[in-house]
Amino acid sequence: MRIPIYEELILNQYNVEYLREELGKSKLGLIPMYTSLHLISDKERPTAAMNIEQVLKELEIHPRYPYPFYIISETPIRSISITVVEHVQNLPLHYFKKAKRLKNKELALLNKATLLAEKVVNNDLYQKEIDLKEGYTHQVLLYRKSKELNFYENVLEELDQKEIRDGQKK
Repeated sequence: MRIPIYEELILNQYNVEYLREELGKSKLGLIPMYTSLHLISDKERPTAAMNIEQVLKELEIHPRYPYPFYIISETPIRSISITVVEHVQNLPLHYFKKAKRLKNKELALLNKATLLAEKVVNNDLYQKEIDLKEGYTHQVLLYRKSKELNFYENVLEELDQKEIRDGQKK
């Protein structure tokens, strides 16, 4: 069992058939990966990214769960759900680790994480993402309302204390 460390996915073409074959035999979803679009022109990058996203949906591989997949591109691409960053150095640092021999506790945790990742892959991740977004929009609304309530309670408390102080001064 190895520690999940970033691995680069090198793609020579960006047509759907080639991507279907390459992404199908890659470890995408099993380890954190990224691919670079620096070798193609700025005009071709959005099409290539959309083709990658289409093939990921066909293969039922989610670009964020259980391990993320990133596209490295200096040109911003906004019409896709895959995270796009400008340089490899801008990727989250969590998966930039040196491969080393693991201790028994670390190995047990890694085995547990691997089993959980396999369970995550077996779910319909696109539907789960919609459910999660729906769930946390309600939580955000609840947070905002409780924050507002807390603000008004604090204002009332301060007014009460001010009234008490003003009453004691008289």
